[in-house]
Amino acid sequence: MTTLRRNGRLSSCEPCRKAKLRCDHQSPVCGRCLSNGHSGRCFYHPAPLTQPRAQSSRLTDTSRRPRRQRRPDNQLVFRLDPRISSTPSEEEKILCDQTEKEKRTLQPGPLGLVSPQDIFSEYEVTIATTEPGCSSAATAKVTAPRDQILRGAQILSHLQKIRWFQEVIDLKDKTSPGWFLGPPMTRALCNSMEKMYNAAVCGSEDTNASLIALSRQIFSNTSAEIRVHSAMDLYEYLDLIAARWETVGLFFALLGTALFHTADDDPIFTHWNPWKLAKDQLRSMAITVGGLCCQFCNSAGKTSDPFCWLMIQHIVLLTEMFGDSDYRVWQTLGDLSTTIYGFGLHQFDQDLEESFPFFLLEIRKRVMVCAYAIDKELATSLGRPPRICSRYCHLPMPLDLTYNEILAQPNKEEALLTLGADGWNSEGNLTVGVRLRIALLTSLLRESILELSLSPGTQHIQARAERLIQQSRHTQQGLPSFLRWPPEDAAACVNDSANDEARAFAHIEFTYQEFLLHRILLKRLGIKGQGLIESSLEIITTLSSIIAMQTRSGKRAINMSWDLCYMGLPAAGILTSQLLSERSMQALSPMPALTLPANFRSVTIQKLSVFVSHLTTLIQPHEGNFKVAQNGANFIRWVLDQALTLDATKNGSQTADACTGLSEPWFDDRNMTVDFDFMAWCDDINWPQDHLLSLT
Repeated sequence: MTTLRRNGRLSSCEPCRKAKLRCDHQSPVCGRCLSNGHSGRCFYHPAPLTQPRAQSSRLTDTSRRPRRQRRPDNQLVFRLDPRISSTPSEEEKILCDQTEKEKRTLQPGPLGLVSPQDIFSEYEVTIATTEPGCSSAATAKVTAPRDQILRGAQILSHLQKIRWFQEVIDLKDKTSPGWFLGPPMTRALCNSMEKMYNAAVCGSEDTNASLIALSRQIFSNTSAEIRVHSAMDLYEYLDLIAARWETVGLFFALLGTALFHTADDDPIFTHWNPWKLAKDQLRSMAITVGGLCCQFCNSAGKTSDPFCWLMIQHIVLLTEMFGDSDYRVWQTLGDLSTTIYGFGLHQFDQDLEESFPFFLLEIRKRVMVCAYAIDKELATSLGRPPRICSRYCHLPMPLDLTYNEILAQPNKEEALLTLGADGWNSEGNLTVGVRLRIALLTSLLRESILELSLSPGTQHIQARAERLIQQSRHTQQGLPSFLRWPPEDAAACVNDSANDEARAFAHIEFTYQEFLLHRILLKRLGIKGQGLIESSLEIITTLSSIIAMQTRSGKRAINMSWDLCYMGLPAAGILTSQLLSERSMQALSPMPALTLPANFRSVTIQKLSVFVSHLTTLIQPHEGNFKVAQNGANFIRWVLDQALTLDATKNGSQTADACTGLSEPWFDDRNMTVDFDFMAWCDDINWPQDHLLSLT
């Protein structure tokens, strides 16, 4: 019998439905099919739209098989296609066997594997070795898919320009050396990469075939562990890891980062660029290659020191390209934390000092500090919980050594002889070691600040914040004398010596911690203390001092995007809110009046004017934070216009709009009034969220 459709009407037979003719719904054969002689094909399908598509016309008639058979009572019999067998074929068995062999087991932590299936894993090695003919899956030869091998060969083809790429990296190292890989190490890395490429293509009649063979070998090497010994030097280690995808990706990530630190009109691009490659094209290529190499390493299922280096450098490159708040940066940070824990870098083993070279142990310390500090910076800017927690990590303080000293010293005992008390350099220079040690101290404090800010409860927040402020000041006072910034020197602007750049760097880092704590009290309890205004003004002042010192020394102000946007803009927001509240004679929120210095208004206007010029000139359009910086600068200009309009009105002068010619709102096409809360805008900026980067 026929069935009802969803709309309540009777179903049509298949010949009438396909021909779009009216069916009389007779059973077992409708009248139209009976009169047309189609009785043998007349049947009512219970769900006609779920039928499989017709076979391709390219199939021969002998390959067509009936999919159903109609019984006389018009009931359907569905039969299995004989080509679909419940017994796995030989190809399926091979695929299943290969999948079993490619199982990648996580390495155990300090307590070992405690899951039920792995509780007796310590005996598996003994059992496997006693049984003849048994081989470990880990020793099986790993073969990458052909499409990945070809893609890897395409990546390696870019190494024909390695000499030019190395010049770009060297140019960046002169002004901004890396935090965990310095100029001697990156230079040796480039030499090892060039040696690997030349050995593969020199004397070869088919360069493409040679690169395919090299790509296949790199995939095999990436799946193997890196074995080191204590007497190994840097060049031997780099030659060992050169033919691995994590090292190839690290090289291109270093290249992409260097492109953000070289001017567009530099001769290296205008005169020494035979390929006429644009910087934006090179940056996109570096990001794509770095992402692909990360995918290759993840497919291999092995973690290593170079892979941790690649992950950190790739995060730095993504941050430079897309900004701190881009989703790709946050996602890669999650991959980095997974790699750190999986590799065991968070558990520093003292026994490694006997089997590892000194330079590699020191690099591991620096890598862990960089990962920990990046995690705290991104968690702060996004207001999210951190992913790398200090309570589960061993975070030894890296030694304050230069890169050449790290490579020259054979062990830790001899290296300590060149340092002062507690591992600081005795010359008072702002070395990378100083930056790393301060970054670790402030990041440890930042973790407590994030816990206070993100905790759901509000009990004892003020007391906890005061304790953290005192802890921050105590830590700052415990720094070496060449890193202390006395208030009298800061007020007198004593910042002419080279060592003062180190003092200013340490001072602004600790001042920012106090600013965050005062901001927590304002956001969660509505308490606007005197310290919030003072720390905000101090941040703006110190930023201007750092930029002035770099300018006087002849250096180009670089790496200021984070400082200007994520330190400077919130501090400027507090100061602009204070100016607006004074202009409207009422605070933006019910807070008690603050006792400010008599010259606070004029000093704030001067400092903010200089700060706006830094926002608009030091952050370039190709940087990820450019749009945020320009929006913030536009609002600060508007607030300054409002503040100066009040002064002009008091003096009987023309209004600011008449003087500047700005008759319409010009901040993101929105109407701004004195009630507009700049700090609320800073806390909830409409960050551009791009789609995930397509790495294929």
